[in-house]
Amino acid sequence: MAFGMSEGIFLLSLAGKVYKQITFTFKYMIISQYQASQLLDAKKKGLKFIDTSLDLNLSATKIKIEGNYFIFPDNQKIEELQLKKVIKGNTSCFLVENNSFIKIQLFSEQTDKFYKLVPTQDAPTLEISGIRMHVTKEMTPMEDTKNKIESIAPVKGIVLDTCMGLGYTAILASKTADSVMTFEKDENVIEIAKFNPWSKELFDNKKINILNSSIFNQIKVFKNNMFDVIIHDPPRLSLATELYSLDFYKQIFRVLKKGGKLYHYTGSPGSRFRKIDLAKNVGKRLRLAGFKEIEKSHYGLTAKK
Repeated sequence: MAFGMSEGIFLLSLAGKVYKQITFTFKYMIISQYQASQLLDAKKKGLKFIDTSLDLNLSATKIKIEGNYFIFPDNQKIEELQLKKVIKGNTSCFLVENNSFIKIQLFSEQTDKFYKLVPTQDAPTLEISGIRMHVTKEMTPMEDTKNKIESIAPVKGIVLDTCMGLGYTAILASKTADSVMTFEKDENVIEIAKFNPWSKELFDNKKINILNSSIFNQIKVFKNNMFDVIIHDPPRLSLATELYSLDFYKQIFRVLKKGGKLYHYTGSPGSRFRKIDLAKNVGKRLRLAGFKEIEKSHYGLTAKK
């Protein structure tokens, strides 16, 4: 990893690999094509100052314009040409560091995957080897997350979020839940999340517990009837077949309380060209696992125990 550093103190339990932040302060600035375009437009208009976001649309900061340079709050100077390169690389988010830009991305030899933070009109999404982890064509990642949560509202009690990603689901669920347990087995995903301003609450919120482990393995040690709500938003089938298996669904059913609700994201891979109805196949396995009231809802299924 070589993006630049954030200030934070993490506790890592050797047994459960539980990340919990004590302090977490973003000391870096991030922009994308959207902010770069705003800055260049301001220069064309002859403005000396402009308010733009340095945390991907969460807040606004004043930037000074002097000649061909843009002066950032910590006196870093960025040239006009550099901003044009940001617009050209419009599917990336960039750290502002040492009077230059660094893409928030990494390649892991261990997983043989490429990870990238991709900007949108609100919260960014995570892209892993070309596959985006949110619905982004018809809506923003935050709208996508809200639709998932609303499909099983009200979300209360103890919540299991099986696949963390950037943590938007865990963060939103924590607004109404008593506690949220979220799993992410890929250390690289957690690393990207630490550089995403929209993921900051993951590490600050005392209601949220992050476990750097595989839910497929860990769910087996949970007690029966432990969770009030389970949100299962796995990677696509080809990347995580075990998370679509009948054995795993039986475990989800076991740890969900009676009357508890499940949301399962499926998407629609293969439905157009290979005539594969993944949601239908998942629904059959959920029924075999014991679930009832299985219905289609926002790119997936909802069900009850």
